[in-house]
Amino acid sequence: MEVKKKFSISNAPDFFSEEMIITKKSLNENQLKFTYQKQLISDLDYKHKEWSKSIYSKF
Repeated sequence: MEVKKKFSISNAPDFFSEEMIITKKSLNENQLKFTYQKQLISDLDYKHKEWSKSIYSKF
């Protein structure tokens, strides 16, 4: 009994929200969007590095 009381008194925030429900489909779609955006950023970073190499090689 004492252990349960200690946990219930804890100031730790809840890991979940009772007001918000996310479906598995929505979670998967968001993961795909995130992966796509991450790939776009990687591509942009690569292009920027290549562009900077070409600019500095001219000087």
